[in-house]
Amino acid sequence: MKSIVIYFSKTKNTKTIAGVMAKTLQTKAIPLNLITKKGRGTEEEREKEKKFFSRALAVGKRADFIVIGTPTSFQKAHSKITRFTRDVEAKNVALFCTYYNKVGTTLTDLETMLKNRNINVVGSLDIGNLKPGQFKELDEPTQNKYIKSAKEFIKHCKSNLKNGNKKN
Repeated sequence: MKSIVIYFSKTKNTKTIAGVMAKTLQTKAIPLNLITKKGRGTEEEREKEKKFFSRALAVGKRADFIVIGTPTSFQKAHSKITRFTRDVEAKNVALFCTYYNKVGTTLTDLETMLKNRNINVVGSLDIGNLKPGQFKELDEPTQNKYIKSAKEFIKHCKSNLKNGNKKN
């Protein structure tokens, strides 16, 4: 089964979790963003991001299973992830988000978008209580708790895929 992890990360929390999930799936994690600093970046950086976005859509089209990750932005998915989710052609998708205070409708909005297009959602996971960029500053036991949760989520999704189940 060909799997891929696609994510957007502003402060590296989502990137870290996406990396754990990709490693668990023995695949790659593809970012949708290169620009992490505030602002829109240079014209060259924006062109590179467009290419990353197109590449992610192309890779997603060939995958049997896609994990999509986003930070919350005003209790919603980041706009690039929303656009990716709207455009992706996929068979099976799992969703995750990282947030600090409130998850809002981040995952439910994405899930609804996918289900309305008859894309199978095999799981969703919200990873909360992470301040921007905090993951690297956490003590090892706390980091391990988040890592364990990400690995268990992927195992749960793979089980759902194997058994032909949708999200429970």
